[in-house]
Amino acid sequence: MSGPDVTVIGGGLVGSAIAYGLAKRGLKTTILDEGDVALRASRGNFGLVTVQGKGDGRPEYARWSLHSAGLWQGLADELKQLTGVDVGFEQSGIAVICLSEAEDTAHRGLMARLTREAGAAGYDHEFLGRPELAGRLPGLGETVVSGCLTPHDGHANPLKLLRALHAGFLARGGAYRAEQKVAMIEPAKRSGFRISTAREVVNSDKVVIAAGLG
Repeated sequence: MSGPDVTVIGGGLVGSAIAYGLAKRGLKTTILDEGDVALRASRGNFGLVTVQGKGDGRPEYARWSLHSAGLWQGLADELKQLTGVDVGFEQSGIAVICLSEAEDTAHRGLMARLTREAGAAGYDHEFLGRPELAGRLPGLGETVVSGCLTPHDGHANPLKLLRALHAGFLARGGAYRAEQKVAMIEPAKRSGFRISTAREVVNSDKVVIAAGLG
């Protein structure tokens, strides 16, 4: 039997997102995952979708971040329609807090640079003084001087997102192999790769490593 077109090593958020996209494009894709014993960032993060502050001096990265944030709602809607899982995505903005006049000045300079570098892509943001910010964030500390709010920022529920990506991947025809810690990856004799785990050997045309190595 022929192996997959692509094998993704690691079934966390990054690996699952890559595998979902590959399967959606019609590639025969397999995920090899350690499973629930791999309690890493995918199961213990804030689920932030942030743009603010990214790409200083790297305009392509700034534009990429903005473009990515703009695609999130479409992905959330697509996953809900396909799997029935609501990933809890909200794009209500995130405020970066400045605790001194020096921080306020530095952050204003950063945002001005990012706005210039983003060009036509835009980089909407607004600075709020402490009184206005306190009206939006009850319980704000007395040492806060100001805050910068960007409407591009938001968050999703990482556990529900992981569940939706796995379910969506399977719905797209992907193959998920749990408890398959990879021991070795080596070139196959003719082409592609030979991937060895404790349970099986997978022959794959291409390999994507999306797992933390330690």
